This record gives sequence, structure tokens and C-alpha cells, in this order.
Amino acid sequence: MTELDGSTYTISGVDYSVPQWDDALVGDDVTNPEPSFIGKNINKMLFFRNRFSILADENIVMSRPGDFTNFFAKSAIQLIDSDPIDIAASSEYPAIIFDGIQVNTGLVLFSKNQQFMLTTDSDVLSPQTAKINAVASYNFNHKTNPISLGTTIGFIDNANKFSRFFEMARVLREGEPEVVEQSKVVSSLLPKDLNLVANSRENSAIFFGTKGGTKIQGFRYFSSSEKRL
Repeated sequence: MTELDGSTYTISGVDYSVPQWDDALVGDDVTNPEPSFIGKNINKMLFFRNRFSILADENIVMSRPGDFTNFFAKSAIQLIDSDPIDIAASSEYPAIIFDGIQVNTGLVLFSKNQQFMLTTDSDVLSPQTAKINAVASYNFNHKTNPISLGTTIGFIDNANKFSRFFEMARVLREGEPEVVEQSKVVSSLLPKDLNLVANSRENSAIFFGTKGGTKIQGFRYFSSSEKRL
């Protein structure tokens, strides 16, 4: 996008003949390997702690801080705090990560049947301090996305005959979060295979739908003291 006269812009496509990613300047494929998303399907791209993050298979790959196209280490002989982070989630189930959402203690990652927390016990998130912990084991409809409800997280489960809407609160680095099925009182209202979720925190409303469908379902919520009503 190029500014011409202050009010008019020209928009053009990306020139893919020019390399879009930084090259490795030190080491080889052993001492400075390629990022693990190479050759894999990318499920999601997002930002976390000033790093460009790519979710691919069971891995989350994070660029250098502020250098969003650089996924290679600066040195081949030692790790430094600003090096990229390439870390995998592990579980007894397939842990392919489809989405993530940031909370004040870290990044909550969603696989089809489990939730993980990317966090650190240090003041600095680095390749040496980053870790992924399992925090819950709820089914997640990977065709939708988790949403922020201000201080909590909402997500859709698609495992049964009908969809279910869950709210996750108190997501901490240690211990289990509180998860409530908010759609339990209307357990047969949400159809299966939802793939559209839209929310408005200003209006305390969430809407669910299906692409190409003609119906939407709404969830209106409000808080009284410390309780969600």
C-alpha cells in the first residue's frame, strides 16, 4: 500500500519472487534448523509477546521479538533470549493445535480435545523458559475460534448430538481452570457443526451460526457482583 497524495492509496499484491522470510545467517541445518512449520499445514497465525506465532501440527513457532519474518537463531553456539521459540504440545491424545487466545498469564492453546497453556515462570519469555502445560480436557470445535468475554474465555464443543458452549475462567499457570457449560439450560438449542461465532463484549452478546444457513442463535450474559448470570 503506497500513499500518493495523502488521501489516495494504491494497493498491489505481494511480489512472491522476492523472499519474504529472513535467511539463516549462521550455522547449518543441525545447529540452526528450519522452523518446524516447514512442510506442514498452518492452522493459525497470531501475535503473542511481540512475537509472530504460527500454529502447525503440534507445534507453536514464534519469531524473534519485533522481527516478525525471522525464525532463525542469531547464534549457532548458544541460545539467547531473543531467539525464536519452537515448542510442541504433548499428550496421550493427538495434540494438533488449531487456535489460541491470550490471557494475562500466557497463551491458551486449543486442540480438538484438550487445552494447553504456553507460559513461563520467568520474567522473560525465551526458548529456555517457555513451556506448555495441559490445563483442561474439553472437546473443541476446531472449525470455530475461542472468544474473549472480557476476563473469561468462551468456546464451542462439537462432540455430541448438539453443540455446547463453555466458559472458562481463572486460567492460571498452575492448577485447573473453572469451566462452566453455559448452554446446559438449552441443551438442544445449538445445532451440530456450527462454524461461525461472533461476539460483542460491549453488548454482552454472542451469536452462533453456520455458513450458508438462515438461522442464528444468541447468548446474552451479564455479571452481578462476582457471578455470571
